[in-house]
Amino acid sequence: MLKSLTSWYVEFVILVIIWIILGVVKQKFPQLWPKKVLVLDVMLVFIVFGLHSVSVAWTGLSILPFMAFAASAYGLVLTLYLIYTEDDFRFKRFFVTYWRTLDIIGIGAYFIMIFIQSAKFLGII
Repeated sequence: MLKSLTSWYVEFVILVIIWIILGVVKQKFPQLWPKKVLVLDVMLVFIVFGLHSVSVAWTGLSILPFMAFAASAYGLVLTLYLIYTEDDFRFKRFFVTYWRTLDIIGIGAYFIMIFIQSAKFLGII
């Protein structure tokens, strides 16, 4: 039973359900949701857990240490870029740019791994 709850397709369905619930909460109760926070910003936390489980199921290794290194390297490069182009550093602009880029990279990596895992499951690969 526990093995079936941790399989990649069950976790994908759970992520979709969480995404739908957060979307409904944002639409139906806007007073409870911060105005500048997107659903994807909150979903990144759950996607990271999904990335870990799918990468372990696919390769036997977790992709999280590699993504943490890449995210920190990207943060350093983004900091240097913002200082070079604007001659000052505004944390709000940095954080929003950094977090939204991590959103895109995280969801892209997750969908690529889900695609590969589903192709492997169906016997295509």
